[in-house]
Amino acid sequence: MKYIKLYFAAIILFSLSTATVSAQPAAAADTLSLSLERCIVRALDANYSVVISDNNFKIAKNNVTLAPFLPYVNLASKQSSNKMELRNYSAEGVRENSTSKSNSVVNSASLGWRLFDGFSMFAERKKQEELLALGEYNFKSVVENLVMQISSQYYLIISLQNQVNLLNELVSISQIRYNQALTRYNIGSDSGLEYKQAKIYLNSDSSSLLLQKENLKNAYIELFRLMNLPLNSSHSIKDSIIPEPQMDVNNLILSATENNTTLKGIKAGERIAKLDTKITKATRYPLIDFTSGYNFNLNQNQYFPSKYNDSKGFNWGFSLSVPIFDGNEINRKIRNARINEENAALSYLKAKQDLESELYQLYNIYSNNLRMIEFEEESRESAFLNLEAAMEKYKLGSLSGIEFRDIQLSYMNASDRRLRAIYQAKVSEISLHLMAGELFRPR
Repeated sequence: MKYIKLYFAAIILFSLSTATVSAQPAAAADTLSLSLERCIVRALDANYSVVISDNNFKIAKNNVTLAPFLPYVNLASKQSSNKMELRNYSAEGVRENSTSKSNSVVNSASLGWRLFDGFSMFAERKKQEELLALGEYNFKSVVENLVMQISSQYYLIISLQNQVNLLNELVSISQIRYNQALTRYNIGSDSGLEYKQAKIYLNSDSSSLLLQKENLKNAYIELFRLMNLPLNSSHSIKDSIIPEPQMDVNNLILSATENNTTLKGIKAGERIAKLDTKITKATRYPLIDFTSGYNFNLNQNQYFPSKYNDSKGFNWGFSLSVPIFDGNEINRKIRNARINEENAALSYLKAKQDLESELYQLYNIYSNNLRMIEFEEESRESAFLNLEAAMEKYKLGSLSGIEFRDIQLSYMNASDRRLRAIYQAKVSEISLHLMAGELFRPR
């Protein structure tokens, strides 16, 4: 299993390395700096959900055996001793004492081998293999969802850090405005209303900054939990979010139909249901068993003419069992098995339909966010130019504080929308790859 996890990690890292570019390459040498690759490798090795799923997969692997085809051999041994003291009183009052002793030893070896059971043993063996495949799909699903969680949390931290930087910039501008308003008030060129209002805005921006830092810290704690690191670790992330070129929805749908892990697991369940039907039908056929054994018996009894006696020898034979009538239980079980088989097939079709619907909806969100990035970037640039011009006008006193605040918030909102669009586009992009079954395939 260790090698399977390493294989998954290698494929994921190769895939993600084409989509993530570090903003500061030198950070890779920093032992306290986390990259997405480091986060994923650590989580795959230490996350409790992966370890538990790994153990469940080992159980499924251990359950694949040749037991349905093999005979059974038993050895048995039994030893028993008996000692009885007898007292007999006659009518004359004479007492007679006697002791009875006996010892018995029974040893046996038996062999049983089912030669024919309506081909149920072959279906049982195939069912074991399908359960193993289902266990692998379940393990892979846990790994995929963990990678999705790690990636989303990683990019959330980057987005929150960018928002913290934006709020720091906003607080700096509000501080400059407050200082200018206070200076005007002190020299008597302005009323106290302006500098008090500027102080309110400064406090509001500072409060927003503190809340965002709190969100950032909590986001780090959640990432450390997923990685099974100490929650008070001092690791940091220095990276940027770069979405891939827009993907084609038709290719995603085709890939999801063939490679989606959840669909593969449901398909394996459908095959298991068909095998259960075969196993149930096999109960209509005769059973042929071969049995053989060796027995050795030793008995000792003081009342036997001889000191002891023993018996030993081989035995073997065939048995045939033919089901004739059992209250229509076999037919009932077969009907139920066929219904379960039909339900399994319908569950696959439903899951496929749900997957396509979810993928189309998510793709629309993904496409809209990609488009939003473009015009929100234009809005941010325009808002920044307006903010620079407003700063100069405010210094000259030709722009009121309320007008300056509106321009300041316009820049803030445009920048925030751009950051959110980038984050949502990236998370949607990874989700689409997961749904398409492409997280473990180089792209």
